[in-house]
Amino acid sequence: MKKIIYSLIITTLLMLLFLDRCTTQNISTNDFFKPKSYKNFKSLIEKPQSKSYEIVPLIGSFPILYDSLKNDYYVSNDKGLTKYNYLGNIIISDDLEKEKYTSVFDFANFIPYVFAENGVYDFSGNKLVYTKFSQILNSKNEIENTDFKILFEKYYNDAEMVVYDTDRNFDYRAQNYPMYFKIKNNWILLFSQKGDYRFTHSGSSLVENDTIGQIDFLNFPAKFADKKLIVLKDPKSGIYSTKQIGEKIDDDYLKMYTSQLLKEQKFDYQSSNSIELLSRKKDEYYLTGGYFNLPDWVSPSFINTAYYQITYNNEKLFFKEKAIKYFKDSKCKNDLYLYELPKHLRTKSKVAFLDYTINIGGYMNDSTGIVDPIIKNAGLYILKQKTNAKSTIKRSTASTPKPTTKY
Repeated sequence: MKKIIYSLIITTLLMLLFLDRCTTQNISTNDFFKPKSYKNFKSLIEKPQSKSYEIVPLIGSFPILYDSLKNDYYVSNDKGLTKYNYLGNIIISDDLEKEKYTSVFDFANFIPYVFAENGVYDFSGNKLVYTKFSQILNSKNEIENTDFKILFEKYYNDAEMVVYDTDRNFDYRAQNYPMYFKIKNNWILLFSQKGDYRFTHSGSSLVENDTIGQIDFLNFPAKFADKKLIVLKDPKSGIYSTKQIGEKIDDDYLKMYTSQLLKEQKFDYQSSNSIELLSRKKDEYYLTGGYFNLPDWVSPSFINTAYYQITYNNEKLFFKEKAIKYFKDSKCKNDLYLYELPKHLRTKSKVAFLDYTINIGGYMNDSTGIVDPIIKNAGLYILKQKTNAKSTIKRSTASTPKPTTKY
């Protein structure tokens, strides 16, 4: 009799384990074991809140950059930028859709300027300002080397700002790079000489180091005046808030590619703020294998509803979103990152950025060509003080002197 009871218990436990690990039935993750408060968790798009803070969708994408002098944030917005103040409120938002092209795709220089076909958009003030190029020179390699040297040296020494860019938006057969000079509120576009690859982003052996967020020319570094922007960082993953296309820039990347420099690497980004997975429940299969595809069949992967807690400045915000539980992983893959300022700047602004970057594809509508993602709500969010919360943070401004250099 005891053997039968033991056999039934073991069989039942194995059956429950099978249901829990191999099917969409929730045993260990059943709602019965969760606090009732989980039913009130909002999705990110529904703007979760605490007493003083809220999470709201952000208009834009990476990079996320910060002006430490004016206490403002910038994110790319299609061909333009969206600018947020120190409270996380939008100051300027323009996607510059009317432009044929802009410099935002590469965003090679961390400054609040966007260079277009015929002029420059300045996002650094309270209003967007457009300035047409006063001159466009050497686009057809029409200037002789001797004359170019004289012209370049004059422009460089006279300019308060000098910006070098990639040639993505120009004829690659010309083999020259755009160089922008701001002289007495006028912008001049001068193209480099054909085949001159002494730029830090061109891979030239003549250039030892490549500073991320600033293209330099050999012996003639860029001049950003007081417009240089800095990146934020997710302290847990070590990922910086640069462009997220291709390989992400983190501490391991910078250790591996020593010629790539990021000036903010010297800053301390340690933080007690965190994102914590509280619980989850299975919704549907994500990946299952055939009978002979082990271990996918025995232990498939699932799309889950995950319940999270963000601890930010000693307050807790709760939300729920989708996450993937892969058969080979002990924990859910949630792809959530919290980007913050360096420690020495956090007293200036109570703002952080949440990246929910999970993507498992979608289904295309044949009539519209629009892809409907399987997992919704992926994107960037801003964590900021609520409008009724008091803030004593003040803005500040500063200026820097203009250097001069010989060619």
